[in-house]
Amino acid sequence: MTPQSLLLSALFLASLLTTACSSPMCNNRCCRFVESFPVRLKKLREDYLQIRDFYEANDDLDMALLDQSVEDSFRSPFACHTMDSILDFYLTTVLPTALAGVTEHTRNLQPHMESIKQIFDELKSDVTKCKKYFSCQKPFDIQNLNSTYIQMESKGLYKAMGELDLLFNYIETYLASKRQRNPVSRV
Repeated sequence: MTPQSLLLSALFLASLLTTACSSPMCNNRCCRFVESFPVRLKKLREDYLQIRDFYEANDDLDMALLDQSVEDSFRSPFACHTMDSILDFYLTTVLPTALAGVTEHTRNLQPHMESIKQIFDELKSDVTKCKKYFSCQKPFDIQNLNSTYIQMESKGLYKAMGELDLLFNYIETYLASKRQRNPVSRV
């Protein structure tokens, strides 16, 4: 071997080792789910951008639905239960109501809402399958959120849909914290 080919081989091996050391080695589906979430998050945000203006323009309530208590719950030891409960709330209450309310005027929003619903379905399934990985400690009480939503009556839909970006941020922060703590998992 020539000195040049030895140097190129050494550089190639160093490059492979750097890549292997800098990216987490996921050896289970839960680690892979956490590591691949940024791709889903990007799609959620792209779809949300297409519907945000409509829902924010129709939200005339001053109070928040996803308030500080929800954000605090996402930072607690039972955050995976919080995420599971809130995803269930959006999948069973908010998104079906939004999709049922599609009119000729808002038909262009429907594919984006359906995409968000599909990603939330997949996310909820992954969270459920990975509860052990997340070390959940106690359930989140969704009743306060649900009660506030019901009190908002027909305006609750606009509030819930208008605050999706907050929910995305909470989920992103939580899952990012799992990436830092569990880059390599053997669960």
